[in-house]
Amino acid sequence: MNWRRPAFLLAHDLIGSGLRAHYREFLAAERWPAARLNEWHEQHLADLLQHAAKEVPFYRARVTSPELSAFPILRKEDVHAHFEELMEPSLLAEYRGEKKKARYSWVEVKTGGSTGTPTVVIHDKDFRDWGRAGRLYSQHLCGFPLGTPFFMLWGSMRDISEAKDSTTKRVLNTLLDVHPLNAFLMDEARMRDYLRQIHESPIDHLMAYVDAAHQLARFAEKSGAPVRPLRSVMACAGTVTDDHRTTLGRVFGARVHNKYGSRECADMACECAAGGFHIYATGVHLEIVDDAGQPVPPGTTGRILVTLLHNRRFPLIRYEIGDIGALSTKACPCGSPLPLLERVEGRISEVITTVSGAYVTPTYIVHLVGVVHNPGALVKFQFTQTGAASYTLAMLMETAFPDDDFTKVAALVRRDLEKVLGPGVDLAISRVTDIPPSESGKFLYVRNLHRSR
Repeated sequence: MNWRRPAFLLAHDLIGSGLRAHYREFLAAERWPAARLNEWHEQHLADLLQHAAKEVPFYRARVTSPELSAFPILRKEDVHAHFEELMEPSLLAEYRGEKKKARYSWVEVKTGGSTGTPTVVIHDKDFRDWGRAGRLYSQHLCGFPLGTPFFMLWGSMRDISEAKDSTTKRVLNTLLDVHPLNAFLMDEARMRDYLRQIHESPIDHLMAYVDAAHQLARFAEKSGAPVRPLRSVMACAGTVTDDHRTTLGRVFGARVHNKYGSRECADMACECAAGGFHIYATGVHLEIVDDAGQPVPPGTTGRILVTLLHNRRFPLIRYEIGDIGALSTKACPCGSPLPLLERVEGRISEVITTVSGAYVTPTYIVHLVGVVHNPGALVKFQFTQTGAASYTLAMLMETAFPDDDFTKVAALVRRDLEKVLGPGVDLAISRVTDIPPSESGKFLYVRNLHRSR
């Protein structure tokens, strides 16, 4: 047996973490009968709602019945405005320094802020452990369980600032057998080196920002760099499009697994080898609602609301995470009773509205510009809605691509976008030399700055 797995779990046992128990729970639940999982989930949800309605000031002032539908939708601005009211009294006392905090306890977590001001939440001890177990379970679903080596193409400001990771992080990365590649440093020389490392290594798995992995794959094709086939690519931190899947699968010869999660809510769903997009029902409850906050049928796209079952000291209940997606009623061929997402289409801030106010999914924009009208020289692009009828499209082309050819491509893109966006549209298309990522390090192909104001 690989020594890394027992060593990693023992390290967490020694600091007082409950990760081991939660990870066992994840692995056991995929073999439970569906009725048992449903009963477990409903009981934990009911316990959380009763607890929050009684013990947490924010909910106590707003909820008259411990039913999920009686709880208000919790928006990011609510978290900002009522941060301390969302805490249990004992947590608030610790947060203010009036009561001593345990050595291994809660932590403050800040989101990346890719859609505006970062949101700060509290992860209590139990949720920290559940979140870590969820990350391990995601690896399990993607074919590289705890102890299996993998490359991790992820953002690291420490490499840029030349700072050193803490001793604890270095030890845990060693036990996890993580081989880091910095997604924030993706010039040609570094991408050649990343591809060389992947090609020369026996490691078969890659965890990555989906856009960074896509950029690396496209560079491999353009440069002709050799790429040894991998077994799996876990695509994270962005919307996984059909083009992403096709390109990553073609270049790396791997199955692409879509993983859905966030900093404030941890991993919430991931695709298994059979293709089911499994929701982690042992710790999270997902709802899909329309703009009026009403539930929509499975298969219908709507706003995702998240309830965390294990963060009792700072409950996030019906939290509007800012994404849109759809639930599924299908059963996965793998046999797991975990419920399924049908799709996640992106962030609400990425959804474009037409001149008339109708919605346009970012997937359409990405497909139209990045696939249909991509002459093969498009490095990346960014479509931005700046007003009710105002839009910009910045296109970064390969240096050698002629300006005359760009003008022709831009005309075709304009023709098809104007058909969708409507009459009276103000659309500016430009060729640029650089498109920087957001402050969080994620690259956004589609942004709605008008909606996010």
